[in-house]
Amino acid sequence: METEKIITRFIVEELLNSQKEAPPLPDESLIESGILDSVSVLKLLLFIEEQFDINIPDREITPDNFETVSRIADFIKQKTNHMQAERQ
Repeated sequence: METEKIITRFIVEELLNSQKEAPPLPDESLIESGILDSVSVLKLLLFIEEQFDINIPDREITPDNFETVSRIADFIKQKTNHMQAERQ
């Protein structure tokens, strides 16, 4: 899935402390693994909003949507599908 690759690439290039760290698996908890903290969540949100041209309200910033790369990709897909349906 292309969205997962884009998110994983951003995490590796912008959020991981060392290039030697392995990229997160699609269903690996980004919170429990320590990849996401309060600052990195903000960086990730800004990236997602810019990259996918979506707006993410505070109420949608939940572990259900941002716990794993897979959940983030699913969330983005839902948001973009919803936005496309509203435009029609």
